[in-house]
Amino acid sequence: MTECLSRYEALLAEIKTLSLKEKKGLLEKTIKLQEEVGELAEAVLIHKKTSGSQYKALKSLSIEKEAVDILLVTLDIFFSLSPDLDLLEDLLSKKSRKWKKHQTK
Repeated sequence: MTECLSRYEALLAEIKTLSLKEKKGLLEKTIKLQEEVGELAEAVLIHKKTSGSQYKALKSLSIEKEAVDILLVTLDIFFSLSPDLDLLEDLLSKKSRKWKKHQTK
């Protein structure tokens, strides 16, 4: 378990470093996030074979790749506002507990 945590900690540290070097501002990053959400929505529509999407081909792991793109841009936004990993952990923990609480109702 410790090895897994250190892998994720190293990955988060790398993402944080990349984010701090990123030249895009908050507005551009937020627009990029919206673009990525649209791409995820399109991949889901194709996956579900919804009307109008039959002519598009779903690539392998399309939904997963788009979800990761969203995670990266979201972390970029977070780190551009606060490079504090402890704050990220605290907020994730609080939001996860809130989510869990709503699932048990």
